Amino acid sequence: MESQDRPQLAILLTSFNRRQTTLSSLAAIEAATAGRCRYQIVLVDDGSTDGTGDAVKERFPKASVIRSGGDLYWNGGMRLAWKCALPLQPDFFLWLNDDTILRPGAIAALLSAYCRASEPRTLIVGRTIDPVSGEVTYGGYKRIPGLSRLRFRHLTESETDCDTMNGNCVLIPFVAVREIGINAEAYRHAFGDIDYGLRARLRGYDIIELKDPVGVQEQNLAYKKATGSLTRRNWRHLMFHPKGIPLNEHYYFCRQFGGRLWALNFALRYIKILKFG
Repeated sequence: MESQDRPQLAILLTSFNRRQTTLSSLAAIEAATAGRCRYQIVLVDDGSTDGTGDAVKERFPKASVIRSGGDLYWNGGMRLAWKCALPLQPDFFLWLNDDTILRPGAIAALLSAYCRASEPRTLIVGRTIDPVSGEVTYGGYKRIPGLSRLRFRHLTESETDCDTMNGNCVLIPFVAVREIGINAEAYRHAFGDIDYGLRARLRGYDIIELKDPVGVQEQNLAYKKATGSLTRRNWRHLMFHPKGIPLNEHYYFCRQFGGRLWALNFALRYIKILKFG
């Protein structure tokens, strides 16, 4: 197949002080394409002090590395990477976490799934599994039926249609930029991927999850632990730090997508993890 017949991808990542992890993720990309596409890596090095940006440029000289000051976190970093990739006008953008190790052919599988989709206004989600347990760590989400509109679960083995998704590996067609936009500026770290999926659905987009895992990625247990309890010791961090559950960002998210019970959703998130003593 001639190069002009292959779609162009902009692969978007953000990284902070995970040099070897980031290099391992980038090293898996070539085999993951299986020759199905051309691609440009666009990586934000968000203030790393371990030489991540320099190491990426040395090993992958064609990659675009954007330096920032360390205050962007995941959503801010991905937003900057996306903005910098827009002039490339690729056929697709691929969100990729820098600790996701893609399996050979994974990106080709995402592209094939998009080609099979009945609606071009479709996002394709790759799910990841834990390298030891094999359990699903990240991927698509379905709403849990009930009064709350903000309770989600991972898909079952028989399901493919999603209501939203994690942003660890997502194929997004270029047209989505005009119709949905990019990552919302309202968030710094979390919420941005779930927000984007919900906005896509409101715009009439389908979100489809591949059934075969695209790669391996461990669960972020540190983040889960940091947001699992609200105490006298950690309340400032949890309610104001980007890696907690910041009040203003959680408020915005609930107002946007929580429906009539948004205020209850907002309050219950903190009440459920409140620990006395």
